[in-house]
Amino acid sequence: MRKIDMKKNKYIFNIKKSLIIFVLAIISVKIGIMGGNLIFNSNMQVVEIVDIEVYRMALKNSLPLIDTIYNSGNISYSFSGQLHGFMKKIFHFDLAYPITVINAQSPLFYNYYSNSYSINLNNRGIKEPYFYIADLDTIESTDLDTKLINMESSITYNPEEEDNYRFHSHDGEISLNEIIINNNETNYRVNIEELMKEPLKISSDKKGPQVLIYHTHTTESFIKDLSQLGQSGIPNRTTDARNNVVRVGEELAQILRKKYSIEVIHNATIHNYPSDTGAYGRSLNTASNILKSYPSIQIVLDIHRDGIHNDKLRVVNEINGKQAAKIMFVVGTDDSGLIHPEWRENLKFAIKLQDKLNKRYPGITRPIYLSRHRYNQHLSNGSILVEIGGDGNLLSECLESTKYLAEVINELLNQ
Repeated sequence: MRKIDMKKNKYIFNIKKSLIIFVLAIISVKIGIMGGNLIFNSNMQVVEIVDIEVYRMALKNSLPLIDTIYNSGNISYSFSGQLHGFMKKIFHFDLAYPITVINAQSPLFYNYYSNSYSINLNNRGIKEPYFYIADLDTIESTDLDTKLINMESSITYNPEEEDNYRFHSHDGEISLNEIIINNNETNYRVNIEELMKEPLKISSDKKGPQVLIYHTHTTESFIKDLSQLGQSGIPNRTTDARNNVVRVGEELAQILRKKYSIEVIHNATIHNYPSDTGAYGRSLNTASNILKSYPSIQIVLDIHRDGIHNDKLRVVNEINGKQAAKIMFVVGTDDSGLIHPEWRENLKFAIKLQDKLNKRYPGITRPIYLSRHRYNQHLSNGSILVEIGGDGNLLSECLESTKYLAEVINELLNQ
């Protein structure tokens, strides 16, 4: 009888203890909420200065997934690349596209990026300037790729930026030794010799990432076999990051990291689905946010591949016994009327890159394209658009070119 009473008393005691813990937990949460609201409403500055690099490294060391997600684009044909695909099928997120990780875990983010949230805002009269569909798991890759067939060149002007400014077209080219500036559609005339003498306003002294690589036209892809050059209806866009410009950007990033010990941020956010219209607005949002987070970044590369309407563009040259895709630098200006006062700094950077490349690897570059549009290059000095190959090139040819580009980037960054 005494044993039964002892068990009963112990049972009652455990219930009381659980209730007390539950009540204390509720009280703690309430106090925490009240304290948080008090701090928020008082506009109290809890943290004055945050060392972004130290904070990032702390997160990276405690949560390695953070680095994998932020440097999205680590895509390859390796075992790890196949593992990523396997994880996508099971867990419904893709490590190459960071937002899908959040979408898979939070219904709020899922609704936001699958249009539901945006529609609600629009119904309430609130407009969002930078909205894009990032929930890739709701879209079949083959369906998406079909919709992206035969879109125009990377450097086709952005209709959203076209305005009442008069279009200026000049024939001919500006050249000095190994440097050629062609397709000058601006009113500007530049002195290459003077720009070559001026030092670049970039430095490798700052702690943290030095290079940002991103892609405004993320889905731009290549032919898979040379026999496709004469065929019609061959897609020149794909969301498969192993076969589009993301793969090229990642190759460049890996060479800079591993061979030259340059820290790189590579972002693979898709900015041009369902079309290129508005892509520069969306990539502006991506690049500006990264630059705010990492003021150490000195060089910004928006990597594309070129193309021409209704045909395949193949630009290739033999370098060291291998076929390498030609590289073209596109430099934006303020000739369209948009603010971009430092565009000559970017042109200087492109000129020095082309000079070094052509002296060492003759034929690897195409003439610099000086454009009246700014292509988000107003965000930073050392910012250029890089066309590696065309839609008639093989991926392997474009990957071959990245090692030469990485070599001269390293020299200019550390000169």
